[in-house]
Amino acid sequence: MITTIDALRAALRKKTYAGVVLYEGPSKIDGQPIVAIANRIEKNSTNGKTGAMVQTWIMRSDIAPTDALKSGDDSSVCGNCPHRPANNGSCYVLVFQAPRQTWKSYQEGRYARPGVDFDRALLPALFAGKAFRMGSYGDPTAVPFQIWRACTLNVAAINGYSHQWRDPRFSAFKLLCMASADNAQDMRDAHAMGWRTFRVRGATEALTKGVEVTCPASKEAGYRTSCIDCRACGGLSAKAKVSIAIMAHGSTANRFAIAA
Repeated sequence: MITTIDALRAALRKKTYAGVVLYEGPSKIDGQPIVAIANRIEKNSTNGKTGAMVQTWIMRSDIAPTDALKSGDDSSVCGNCPHRPANNGSCYVLVFQAPRQTWKSYQEGRYARPGVDFDRALLPALFAGKAFRMGSYGDPTAVPFQIWRACTLNVAAINGYSHQWRDPRFSAFKLLCMASADNAQDMRDAHAMGWRTFRVRGATEALTKGVEVTCPASKEAGYRTSCIDCRACGGLSAKAKVSIAIMAHGSTANRFAIAA
């Protein structure tokens, strides 16, 4: 078992492992078996919007994410998100791409497992100084809060979003995550519960003056920066105090509708 941070980083650079498993166990949403995986740790992400962030993937451990999406079993990692395809929603994640490949590599044993391949105590040092994306796919609340807290203790920036903010079981996540809001009432409700929000809005819907700003990494803002440089979407732990809004985007944006 790897017990030093230098050895773990070397194993990742040499591609002995494609990344690390952060958690294997029951989903905190519905108790079904899930896995959370981190990759792009020693190799930068190619996502132009986010920049060079560590990517994390939350999936059913027993079902391919493409199959879970079709059967509705993605609820174990996406909860009540209205953007799930099962809800005819506007989720822009292409599950057949990175999530599917990550799950396949996990099944092949290409990800280092804590307590088996490396010492879990190395996680804070592994991500130190990096920008860390909680839930490149999946809702962070499916994974125990203490796992994320350990991973993000020494990071330079956090990106995290949750649709489970109404559930009191997950109130601790307001420290690290933005409440995903789909309309102005969601935003107001989340603020009343102590969350900062990231709101998806329709093309003709205005920002809430003095409360929200346009995501500076968005198309409508002219891609002024990337998530790694903005660092506003880390919940209450971020320096930013205002909430963020973005126009519906991605290949399924035409399905987005403002809730009544």
